[in-house]
Order: sequence, then C-alpha cells, then structure tokens
Amino acid sequence: MDCREDSQHQAMPRKRAAEFCDCAILCLLAKSLAVGVGAGIVVSAFRLLVALAERTAFSLYAYVGAHPGLIAPLVLALALAGLAIGWLIKTVPLVTGSGIPQTRGLITGRLQGSWWRMLLGKFFGASLITFGGLALGREGPAVQLGGCIGLGVGERFAADPNERRMLIAGGAGAGLGVALSAPLTGMTFALEEMQRSFSPRFLLSALTAAMSAQLISCRIFGVGPLFDFPLSQTLPWSAYWLLLPLGIIAGLCGVAYNIILIRSQRLYKSFRRLPLLTRPVWPFMLAALVGLTLPEALGGGEIIIGRLDLGLPFTYLLLLLAAKFVFFVVCFDSGAPGGNLFPILVLGAMLGAVCGYLAVHLLGLEPQFYANIVTMVMAGYFAAITRTPITAVLLVVEVTGSLPQALALAVIVIISCAVADVLRCRPIYDSLLDSYVADNEFGPC
Repeated sequence: MDCREDSQHQAMPRKRAAEFCDCAILCLLAKSLAVGVGAGIVVSAFRLLVALAERTAFSLYAYVGAHPGLIAPLVLALALAGLAIGWLIKTVPLVTGSGIPQTRGLITGRLQGSWWRMLLGKFFGASLITFGGLALGREGPAVQLGGCIGLGVGERFAADPNERRMLIAGGAGAGLGVALSAPLTGMTFALEEMQRSFSPRFLLSALTAAMSAQLISCRIFGVGPLFDFPLSQTLPWSAYWLLLPLGIIAGLCGVAYNIILIRSQRLYKSFRRLPLLTRPVWPFMLAALVGLTLPEALGGGEIIIGRLDLGLPFTYLLLLLAAKFVFFVVCFDSGAPGGNLFPILVLGAMLGAVCGYLAVHLLGLEPQFYANIVTMVMAGYFAAITRTPITAVLLVVEVTGSLPQALALAVIVIISCAVADVLRCRPIYDSLLDSYVADNEFGPC
C-alpha cells in the first residue's frame, strides 16, 4: 500500500512537468505564429514598395537619359536623398548596412536597440535607396524587419531570454523566407546563421514563423517568387568532374569577396574628412553615372539573373560583373541601409555564367547544362562567403524546383566551404558584426 502511494506521489510531479512543458511549447508556437504573421505583413509590404521603387528607378534613369537637360535636377535630388540616408543612419545607427549582422548582434546580446525605431528606419531607408538605384538588396533588410517583429513580440510576451532569442531568430528567418519566397530556406537560415542551434523547440518555432509569414505573403499580398530559374535536366555523371574546379573557383572568389569588402570598409571609414552624414551621398552620385551609362547594373540585380544565357557576349558579361561588383562595394561601404545577401547571389550567378560559358565553348559541355553550372556556382559562392552550406543548397533547390540537383549542389558547396576554411576566411556576417560592435559610430539606437 505504501509503495503504491509513493509511486503515485512520484508520478504527480512528472505529470505536472509534462503538462507545463506542453503548455510552454503551445505558448511558444502561439508567439511564433504572431511573429510570422507580423513579419509576413511588414516584409510583404516592404517587398511590394521596393519593387515599385526599383521599377521607378529604371524608368526615371531611362527618361533622364533621353532628356539630358534633367541630369542636373536628378543629381541634386540624389544628393538630397544621400543626405537624408546619412541623417537616418546617424540617428538610428543599427539600420546601417545589411541588417543581418545587426540582427545576429541582437540575438547574442552584443547589440541593443528599439525594435520600432529600427523597423521604421530600415523600412523607409531601404526603400529610399532603391528609388535611387543603389546596388543593394532587399533580403538583408527583410531579415532585420522580421527580427524587429520578433524582438517586439519577445519584449511584450516572452520573459525568458532564450525564448526571446528564438523569436528574434524565427522572425529573421520568416523575413528572409518572404523576401525570397523560400520559407524552408528562411527557416534553415534562422537555424544555421541566426540561432546556430538545432533544438526541437526552436525548429518548431522557426518553422511556424516561416510558414505563417509565407501564407500571409502569398494568400493576402499575392507576392510571387523573386526570381525563377527552372532546370530542365540534372547534370550527368560524366560531367561531375567539373564540380572540383568549379568548387575551388567559387571558394576562392568567395574568399576574395570577403577580404575586399572588409578592407574596403576600413578604407572608407579611414577618411576622417568624410563625415557620416555625407558618406551615402557618393554612392547616389555613382548611381547617377551607372544609371545613365550601364542601367543593367542598377538595383539588387534581379534583372541580371533574368538575362543570363549563352547569348550574352562574353566580354559584356565580364564588364557587367566587374561594374556590378565595384558599384555594390561602394554602396555597401557607405553604410546605406541595404543588404548584401541577394547581391551575393547575383554575383555568384554571374560568376557561374562566366564558368558556364567557358565550360560550353572550351570544355565541350552540352548547352542545356549551362543553367546547372550557373546555379551550382551561385550556391558554392554563397556558401563560401556566409558559411551556411545547408541554406545554400536548400535555397537553390527551392528556387529551381530541382531536388535531384541537390547532390551536385552539396558537393560543390562542400568544396567551396573547404577552400574558405583552409584559407582561414571568416564568415562575412561574423566579420561585419565585429566591425559594427568595434566602431563607436554604430552604437545602440
């Protein structure tokens, strides 16, 4: 009798603990759902506004190009826009740059800020630079916008710091998923880059936020895929030997990207006579030159990806790649509130187009596999820079809809990441976060 009573008394705490655990998970999922809905609304509206801004920028530069008398007013308007962006990043420092390292800093506690000030500053700042045609992406800002929603919900409803970090990371992943119309990629990015843990609780939280945000984006706002790159065939086994040199090229170019970006940022900041307020003016001036001479290099680069095929002249492709890279570096180093994630994908796709052109014309690869080379080099380049191999593979699989391509993607991603590791190149977002924390100009907002 006593033994039965003792066993019943021992079972009661276990039952209560299980009930508490179930309740805690349900509460976390409810908060994650709120984060996903909020991120879906905000990032979808942001994406529609940015798309309008980009179309307006292309139309504006085309119109001014046909009416040279309007060049002076255009330059003046761009200078004023640059000053407005300079005032914004001086007033709300955490809106500067991509937004991904800042969000990571919020999760780790290395940075602190007001979620609504960051949200408003990033939303309108990133939209304004797109109207100017700067070569920055929307995906980094989308990550920060989603992270701000997670931070706001966490501050209001989550007392546990670990749960708050989960909500910020889940919101960041949801924002990226909406920006790319790739919810699984967003969830994986939250796991691999933001939270850097794979606990079942966080997996459920991130998945809930990403899927609910995507549902809002598709069903309410009608937002479709950012770019469509279908693959008609998978790479044959006889061409798998190409993966080794392609992976090495992607890895070396990824390392070069990280080194150039970090060193050029240091150089930009070393100009003491260039105040923070006027730094963004110069990329706006360069945007005027690019928009009137090589408009294809304007904006994040969606227009470039849509035009990559074997019909492009090789010299033009090299010129466009060089111009896009230089224009991007100048824009990013100024601290303007725009992302580098999608420009990384665009530069990787252009690098893949160069490799694909050479493989077809010099190595005898069949032309129908040109798009395969483009997407594989893009994935390897992205993975070498960010050191998020799973995200890189899943992103290309979601974008192309070609699951059989995953094996070749995994091989080239492993090779490119190995090259970056052997050369001791740090992931770009870790380097950028250290730079922001060390720079007194980018303190808490």
